[in-house]
Amino acid sequence: MLSKERRMKIHELIVTKGSITTEELENLFNVSRMTIWRDLKILEEQGIISRVHGGAMKIQKGDPNEREFLRRRETASEEKRAISQYAAQNFIEPSDVIFLDGGTTVIEMIPHLTDQNLTLLTNGLNTLVLASQYMPELNVIGCGGLLRIPSYNFVGPGAEESFRQYKVNTAFISGTGFTLENGVMDPHPLEMQIKRIACNNANKIVVLMDSKKYNKNSLSTCVTIEEIDVLITASNAPSEFINSVKKRGVDVRIVSL
Repeated sequence: MLSKERRMKIHELIVTKGSITTEELENLFNVSRMTIWRDLKILEEQGIISRVHGGAMKIQKGDPNEREFLRRRETASEEKRAISQYAAQNFIEPSDVIFLDGGTTVIEMIPHLTDQNLTLLTNGLNTLVLASQYMPELNVIGCGGLLRIPSYNFVGPGAEESFRQYKVNTAFISGTGFTLENGVMDPHPLEMQIKRIACNNANKIVVLMDSKKYNKNSLSTCVTIEEIDVLITASNAPSEFINSVKKRGVDVRIVSL
């Protein structure tokens, strides 16, 4: 089979099934993982699928102000992973109850979690799936509600009521924008409400922020700078902004890239 024909069939499978794993494609076409990886990379560059950990998914159309979750996960991935690894290794204690939002930065914490009798709360579908793959021994609590595309997060009254009953040691959150005036911001009110409830019930709020989010506005504020306990960011974050945050009493941790 020609490579072009194989890629067409891969695309058809992803559109039909919604998602597929690399292993399934290897077995189906009897080719190497590297060949499948190249095929998926080409299809993604054509803008017709999104690669994810272990496979690929079809692109969903959604809010024009909010990019596809899976495509956003690839943006500044090295930076996000460095920030998230630092958070997982330095701000979680044995037997902690933690909240992870469904964002593309916070989800990168999961591969770095260790078996410490942790309980993980989340409204993120992708977070739930990744947690089951990497850490099946975790105590994972999801929620009901409406599954919102393209973020793949559960929102709405059902999700909100679920999180109101839980207290957590630390809430780990991010956002689509971060300004000195408005703090951490997000583009959708239902998503913001979940984060606000989780943060209100947390002993500590830890914000993970990559450099592309600074001085960028979104719809509304999730948490103000004064509410943040710890900000974890990378060494390429704007220094003037970081100094201003420090002056407002936030514990800022800079991760080298």
